[in-house]
Amino acid sequence: MKNLRWFNLREFERDGRFYERLGIRVFRRFAAKGDYWNKLRRRADPGFRNVSDVHSALEWEALTRRNEAIHLCSLAIGISILVWLSMQGEYAWLIVVFFAVLVWDVYPIMLQRYTRARIWRIKAMANRRHERGPHVS
Repeated sequence: MKNLRWFNLREFERDGRFYERLGIRVFRRFAAKGDYWNKLRRRADPGFRNVSDVHSALEWEALTRRNEAIHLCSLAIGISILVWLSMQGEYAWLIVVFFAVLVWDVYPIMLQRYTRARIWRIKAMANRRHERGPHVS
């Protein structure tokens, strides 16, 4: 999945502000392995980090691509259901399913892309450090 163009970040996504304006940081607090989950985990293991170095950042990036692909498939199913409900005139259910799809698929997709943008910035900083060479004091 790494080479699929869909998963590449667009320029407007790279600094994360686009997703922050859409409330992704609030969503991230409650998501699985999100801020609150990590806070609880660190109580038991103070050294715990999802991403602790560049290597783990690359592994986490691959995980975001996989998770995004899963949510994209689920989104396609959700959109199909929304179209069917619309054709049936089931507007009350349409609204319920719309919000379920929004929470279950759209925001998780945005969270994966936001996380990948954060990882992209970590990799860019590591590359700049590597290009400068060892720091001489």
